[in-house]
Amino acid sequence: MWLKANSKELQVFLESATVYWEKNLPHPVDDAVVVVEMFHQDIRVNLRNLVFANALRRLHPARMVVLTGVEDAWMKTLWSGFDLDIVRKVSDAFAGSEVIDVWDRVRRSATPARSDDTIVEYTDATFCRLAKLPRLPQGYQSRPDYQLRHTYATRLHDVYQELFQRNVVALVTSHVDYDQWGLAAEAARQAQVPIIHTQQTGCMKAYGLFPENDTRTGTFRAELTRQIGAVFDSKVWTRRDDLRPTAELVAWRAKVNLGRPSWWRGGVTASVDLNNPAERARLRSHVVDRLGFDPDRPIVTVYNHAVSDALGTNKELFPSLADWFADTAAWAAEHPEAQWLFLDHPSQALYDSTGFFASVAEQYKRVKHMAFRPSATLSKNALWSLTDLGVTVRGSVSNELPAYGIPVIQAGWSEWSSCGLSTVVDDQDAYWKTLEQSIAAIRAGEDLVTEEQVRRARLWLWLYRSGTDVVTPLVPQWEVWPADTLLKTLRATFRHIEADADPMYTAVERMWTRREPMLTRTDFGA
Repeated sequence: MWLKANSKELQVFLESATVYWEKNLPHPVDDAVVVVEMFHQDIRVNLRNLVFANALRRLHPARMVVLTGVEDAWMKTLWSGFDLDIVRKVSDAFAGSEVIDVWDRVRRSATPARSDDTIVEYTDATFCRLAKLPRLPQGYQSRPDYQLRHTYATRLHDVYQELFQRNVVALVTSHVDYDQWGLAAEAARQAQVPIIHTQQTGCMKAYGLFPENDTRTGTFRAELTRQIGAVFDSKVWTRRDDLRPTAELVAWRAKVNLGRPSWWRGGVTASVDLNNPAERARLRSHVVDRLGFDPDRPIVTVYNHAVSDALGTNKELFPSLADWFADTAAWAAEHPEAQWLFLDHPSQALYDSTGFFASVAEQYKRVKHMAFRPSATLSKNALWSLTDLGVTVRGSVSNELPAYGIPVIQAGWSEWSSCGLSTVVDDQDAYWKTLEQSIAAIRAGEDLVTEEQVRRARLWLWLYRSGTDVVTPLVPQWEVWPADTLLKTLRATFRHIEADADPMYTAVERMWTRREPMLTRTDFGA
């Protein structure tokens, strides 16, 4: 963990946390353990794992085992720093019993790489992410860096398989992708151990996959997508009339980007000020002019994903995110009945080292009905005035655009894909056919978004930003930062706020006892 904080502030925080958890956790009565990962450098990520784990330990007394460590490729690509000593101190303050340096065990192991399907899948995805590659390159299996990644994944697999032979109550993890996190989640599923997947936004947000509800027919994320859809239909959509005023308020907050998830684009270019169709039409005319488009022809906006992000972790129609984007551009070149704006991901520099987006743009620079732009060059006002149809794989635009009446086609699944917000297609043939039919419908003046889809999308915004965000003083809002501010806030919590009325404990108990796939702020009913 990397923590740029005043040393005295850190020490007072640690002392306060130690006293709080000493007084608020029961003593273990057997060999049960809760496994918590602390691989991330950001204390806010680790804090969410630790607090959820301790809330669970209040229900099921157990020791806490912390998984941590750092590896060179992760450090080079993503981390600014990592201090194992701070991890150990924070673990101790939260009443941890054991800290396992997983990467130290991996480096000391002599186990060679194995061609196990699961190991290879995580090797491939992690290799692409850490090398920031949109696809596996030609001859990748003979590359030393890939071979090392494969060896490491094999050893991680074995470390986790051994760990989950213990009496594990749950795995609490911030991620379920890539080798160091994903293989732990795979071992937990195999051992029929519940997995709690905390979220890096809001206060305390978490998803849960419980073995009795796990069909094992897809990835963790695919399974979660189905279960979230079931809860949405049975618990949220049925309350749509009661929730409507709150959902409308959250839709307004989303429009001006208040309370956005931590990874979404922020700043003035992320707000939308359009209030009616006349304002949209005026701005559309101006932006269309800038792009050299015809205002009377449909405009399809294709939202590129972060190209090396968690490849293969949910249901997707194409071999890779890059294949989807390149193949869609090739198809668009042959379909001038629409105009096509291809927009790059705002954080692409963190995911691509190859210039993939620029290379696709170069291929079609002379095609007049196609335009390619970096995300930050167009405000949300401009994008929303332009877009008649949005296209993505699993991007957040697939829940955001429908809330304001703009249709979206998805070439893959995201966590909300079973909630009825967007058009989610099942295979590549259906994808091309749906694109063609949607463009024809727009040209014919048909409305592709139903009133029900708009209401469902706004209810999803409420569910994501409010209904599943449990407010607790133990986990300050994500934007409580920098580190010294966060530590001071938590120190005040530990010293002055008692645990007996904290709604987070009630929410965790409800989720755990009912085996629900998400933590909820209020009781949706059994």
